[in-house]
This record gives sequence, C-alpha cells and structure tokens, in this order.
Amino acid sequence: MTQHQFDSKGLRAELRALPRGPLLLIAERAIELVSHDQLAALLGDIIQVNAYATATDTNSVDAAPNGMALLLDEVRSFQYAAMDGEFYEHVEINNKGRREQSAGTDAFIAEFDRLMRKSVRAMAVGTEPGLRDGLGHGLRDCFELLFALLRHIDEGNDDVLFFADDGSSLDVGVNWRVVLPAYFACLARAEASSPEAFARAVDETIEEFAEHDRLRYVDAARAVANDAQRVAMMGM
Repeated sequence: MTQHQFDSKGLRAELRALPRGPLLLIAERAIELVSHDQLAALLGDIIQVNAYATATDTNSVDAAPNGMALLLDEVRSFQYAAMDGEFYEHVEINNKGRREQSAGTDAFIAEFDRLMRKSVRAMAVGTEPGLRDGLGHGLRDCFELLFALLRHIDEGNDDVLFFADDGSSLDVGVNWRVVLPAYFACLARAEASSPEAFARAVDETIEEFAEHDRLRYVDAARAVANDAQRVAMMGM
C-alpha cells in the first residue's frame, strides 16, 4: 500500500493563519474524534480535562428513546439560548479598519455545527429499520429547530447574531450535501403515511437553503422515499 507524505509544516502554517471561528470548529470536532487519553495529552497543560470527565459520552446518540430525548433537549436548549440573545455580541471596527466576527458568532456557529453533525450521525444509528423508524419524529424536530434558527436569521432579524456586514444563514456554513440527505431520510420515515407532506417539506427546504443545486437534493430525497412519496414528488 502506498503511503503518502504528510506536510505537517504546511498544515501548521495554514492553521496559524486561520481566524478564531474555524479553529473553534476544529477544536469541537477534535473532542469528538479523539479518546479521553488523547484529549489529556492534547489539552492537559491548558485545560483540566479530567474535570469534565463523565460516565457517559454525551457526543454519542444511541437508538434508545432516551438518547434521542437527550439530543432533542440539547437542540431545544441551544435554540432557546440563541433566541434569547446569548450569542449576540456587537463588534466595533478594529484599528485596521475591519470588523472582526464576534466571539459570540463564532461560538454559535461551532455549537450549531456540533448539533447538526450529531443529528446527522443519529440517522445512522442502529441497523434494524425499526430502530431508525423510532428516531424519525424526534430527529425531524432536531433538524427543524436548527433550520428555524437559519430562517430567523434570513428574515433579517439581528437579535441572534451580530454580523459585521449583511449576514445570512450562508455565514453559518452548513454542509448541505451531508445535512439534507440525512434530514430527508428521517423525514421519509416520520411522514411515511403522508406522502404529500413529505414532498411539500422537501420542496420547501430545498427552495429555502439549496435551490442552486435542486436536482441533486431532489434525487437525494427520492432515494430515501417510499413509492407513494416518490409519486407525490413528481414534477419537482
């Protein structure tokens, strides 16, 4: 097997040039990817990792109803905090004549990314179709609560985030190629007996967030739909 050289020097140079927001995203994802021992080696001289050790892994979502309930509680708490202005932070022009993105905005984006990725992972939990069916309604609520925050921002409201310029949900940086197929999969299960409701939700979500790549996402929805839902999607 061919082994590729890793340019650690070049990677370090790129990391050092990144602003706080992307670095926070990297840190959040690292917490999920490495073991406790690796975290201790990575952060031990900066943060007391053991002080945050718990008996369960709060980044995982199992197929049990309790696991889904905990995720939904996390998403609801985040939405309440965001709508209550917890992440809003005004930033003045700096001495270079530029506005920097606020720490609150960076924190919102990192937490939004974490919860969205956690919701996507939850769709892959369990190998039995019955397990996934049981997750459909709760997961749909998770996705739609997060989507509601994006809609609120796109309606021009400035009480959730402060953007230096005219901001929108595009600034949150959602990976729709990962998110929408997972959302459509749980929506197909949640609306298994309501094909028209499934088709309407698919159409509206694509129009709102990914109209520029409609054919891709219509195909993604058809791939997870049942026969009745595919019929309801005709003409999209």
